[in-house]
Amino acid sequence: MSNGELFASGEIDKLDPEKLLAQMNDAIVLKRWEGTLIEMSSLAEFKLRQVLPDRQDDAASIARAVVLAICETMGGSVVYLPRGNAVRRAQRDAEIFREWREKSQRPDVLGRKFDLASQTIYDIIARQRVLHRQQEPDLFGYEDAPKRLH
Repeated sequence: MSNGELFASGEIDKLDPEKLLAQMNDAIVLKRWEGTLIEMSSLAEFKLRQVLPDRQDDAASIARAVVLAICETMGGSVVYLPRGNAVRRAQRDAEIFREWREKSQRPDVLGRKFDLASQTIYDIIARQRVLHRQQEPDLFGYEDAPKRLH
């Protein structure tokens, strides 16, 4: 498939994803994908096959569509991807905070559930409160108020 066929509107920045995805099984097209993109697509396909066993036939095309969407959104920029442990820890901390805030779970109960010391749970809740406070709008104008000197 030529570039002219992939770019339906004639604009070089307007790639037709449907046409590109239809050609993804072509060895020539796959060879053009860099190692990281092939690895991302393979990992996504593997995980999709695990979590969606009834959609085995669609896993490869869904994985490629997701990787293409990531490329379209973040392509050309340098992106840092944290290691799995950091991501899992961040998800765990968010879950602890959500259970504490929304379900009124006590820190000692959360400590047992997540196999953490109570003080660690308190520290996680404190850090998460700061993060959530930064994301919420200042409804009462406290950020605009002059700082007190004493």
